[in-house]
Amino acid sequence: MPFLLLLAALVVSAVGVWLSRRSRVLGQVMIALGGLGLIGVLAFQVRQNLFPPQPKMPNRCNMAVSVSLANYLLGDLAGQSGTVVLVFPPRRLMDADTEQSYEEGFVLPLRHGGGKLHLKALRLEGASRDARQGLSAFKQALAQTQEALAIVSYAGVPSGFETLFSAGEPKIAPLYVFDPESTTNWLSLLKQGRIRAVILPRPGINPVTAAALAGPPGEIFDQLYLLATPATADQIAAQLGKR
Repeated sequence: MPFLLLLAALVVSAVGVWLSRRSRVLGQVMIALGGLGLIGVLAFQVRQNLFPPQPKMPNRCNMAVSVSLANYLLGDLAGQSGTVVLVFPPRRLMDADTEQSYEEGFVLPLRHGGGKLHLKALRLEGASRDARQGLSAFKQALAQTQEALAIVSYAGVPSGFETLFSAGEPKIAPLYVFDPESTTNWLSLLKQGRIRAVILPRPGINPVTAAALAGPPGEIFDQLYLLATPATADQIAAQLGKR
């Protein structure tokens, strides 16, 4: 882009020189515009070199969720090798920076977890708050996970999700879920062990206060989130007031 702007400024200046032979005023205006363009491009280049943009730091709260999910998953897989699929909401519901924070947080424990786990990211298409659309989007995404060792959903699970485990449906790998909406759509499947773990925001947490927290992922997690397992499913549901 700077090269194109530089080229455009040079062209405008050259046209100004040519026009000045016929119209002195118009030629000088074009030369001045070209000169201002050159100055602007040079100033931009100097700023980029002296003050390069700083990379955006991953959100520590998001990373705490992923670290906890990854640690729980590693305990279940016990050094196995294969693919773990990360399922994210549609782009309109989760931006690229947030998605990257979750993914980076998941990668950290894998480096020390043994085995050879590879991550594959999928994004739900067409999902919305409508239960039917959400269920359809999940069904389409899960159709691409037949070889996965495990599936990690950062989009919770939709109402009626248990129907995807009925007779005649393709087998689904064990699931690990982050449910930012604090539903209990996962409750029956968690108690059955088909969903292995669910993370939810603690009730009453102020998002502004949460965003300002610092410290190790484990400490942040303990302050902001709840972990539901098959053994604690009813207890966590009761804490949410949705048993």
